[in-house]
Amino acid sequence: MAERSKLRASLERFSAILNDQDIEQILAIQDQPLPIGVRINPLKANPAQTIRALSARYGWQFSPIPFCENGWVIHSSERSPGTTIEHKMGQYYLQDAASMVPVSLFDMDISQPLVLDMAASPGGKTTHLIDRTGDRGFILANDGSKGRIPALRAVLANWGGANIAITNYPGESFGTWFPETFDRVLLDAPCSMENLRPTENRPIRETTTDERLRLHERQLQLLISGLTSLKIGGQMVYATCSLAPEEDEMVVNAALVQFPNALQIEDVSHRFQFHTPGITAFGSERFDPSLAHALRLWPHLTGMSGFFTVLITKTESIPVERQTPPSRNLSRTGLSILSEPNLQILEEELQAAFGLSLKSVLEQFNLQPCQRNQQLFLIPAAYLDRFQELPYEYIGMPLGKWINERFEPSAEFISRFGRVFTRGVIMIAPEQVDQWIAGRDIRNPQIKDSPQGQYVLVTDLDGRNLGLGKLLPKRLRNMLPR
Repeated sequence: MAERSKLRASLERFSAILNDQDIEQILAIQDQPLPIGVRINPLKANPAQTIRALSARYGWQFSPIPFCENGWVIHSSERSPGTTIEHKMGQYYLQDAASMVPVSLFDMDISQPLVLDMAASPGGKTTHLIDRTGDRGFILANDGSKGRIPALRAVLANWGGANIAITNYPGESFGTWFPETFDRVLLDAPCSMENLRPTENRPIRETTTDERLRLHERQLQLLISGLTSLKIGGQMVYATCSLAPEEDEMVVNAALVQFPNALQIEDVSHRFQFHTPGITAFGSERFDPSLAHALRLWPHLTGMSGFFTVLITKTESIPVERQTPPSRNLSRTGLSILSEPNLQILEEELQAAFGLSLKSVLEQFNLQPCQRNQQLFLIPAAYLDRFQELPYEYIGMPLGKWINERFEPSAEFISRFGRVFTRGVIMIAPEQVDQWIAGRDIRNPQIKDSPQGQYVLVTDLDGRNLGLGKLLPKRLRNMLPR
């Protein structure tokens, strides 16, 4: 009751844009659990086949999310979607449908776009960007909080994207460091989370005018930075998980006032079944009429959590005093481009072991193999071409390492590309799957292959990718990440 009274009091300030019926409907859904949303990972599986298999295996009752190509809502299930093998192996991501809206707004009609994700942690929208680009565009996933970087790194490594680099800088700096550089920019801005629908991780909390206005100032600085870093003709999505106008239309309107001829708000209403336009006035404030084209996702109208998002096209340059970004010579990372003879050796190893052409992978995804001591990595060629001296926290994908002149592939590489292997695949029995996923070895595996210490992709009767193993005499060694 105390939480409901708190929410009713906070809703009073929305009385100019919500009627009494709206407020009662918002209050009525507070005790209703938010539907579970999932996005299937197209890098690791065929989404349409996978959702059907998951439904059969776990009793999922689902329906598609119309505006998100690989998104579904799970209405009921016999097993929690967060506890499955497929979730652990990065074959799908749990995400509220409202959080799938921002990345769905972009037009991804560029073959290899440069994308900036300004506040990327925990990584859900970054994985969505990877999906939308087919992992062929380079994504600079930045987060200003050092403490959030490990979680972001774990999510992206599990998803399997290779055309990424993670950085830890104030988002406000990118406009002066890299003006007119990126084709697409996403700003899921830090906010008060005043979304009017509580979740397990985001209970209702009181916000103050002072807090909202402080956030407004930072959000505006981030927005201007992102717009400045955007190419002319490029698209930027601004989003918050708050419905406070001070953090939403008021922020975007301030940018429109400051740069009246440089920005265009796009009408995206035709992409959605619901009609939840942005507002053009709040209290004594009046906003640009084009902000009606924004999306204000009221929870009682959409069935999702509260969210605000808007698609902006940059039409003219924004004046900026360019500054020099941080710099680190690539040689200081210990990375060097793999020599052609060593690349040929690696090509032959992967062909013999898995029937995979590494050179085809490099060409398809615009990746460059690099080496640091005995370790090998897939590095985005776009990073080497455009951002080579920008220090990063994490980049690309581990490819593997040389051990006593034998190549050991990485778990990440096997998880990502195992679906196209034509050899080097071993199937374990159904009763061994839980043991394997728990990280234990399989003793005396009943398989036809002669154990010679070779590395293999482990699967089950359903064809699920269960990761990397090493076939030894009397043992299949478990090489899943600990």
